[in-house]
Amino acid sequence: MARTTIDHLIINSPYEEPKQYWSYDRESRTFDRKDGRRRAGYVIASQSSKAFDDPGVFVPIPLVNQIRPRVKRGAKPGIRA
Repeated sequence: MARTTIDHLIINSPYEEPKQYWSYDRESRTFDRKDGRRRAGYVIASQSSKAFDDPGVFVPIPLVNQIRPRVKRGAKPGIRA
């Protein structure tokens, strides 16, 4: 269900791999809770940004996205890194 605000920003345990994440739709300016782990990256202001509510542009971090599956394969159950 899409919403314009988020009541609980933190929805995952700091000790487990994320199971859900908030996805932002730039067109409708709404948030949707999705299953899985979001791609690693950050948001920068749009080149033509003049407003405070600019949704920005997502910039992926490819190296982190490549490393995550390797870490998951090497993780041992019950051991915290």
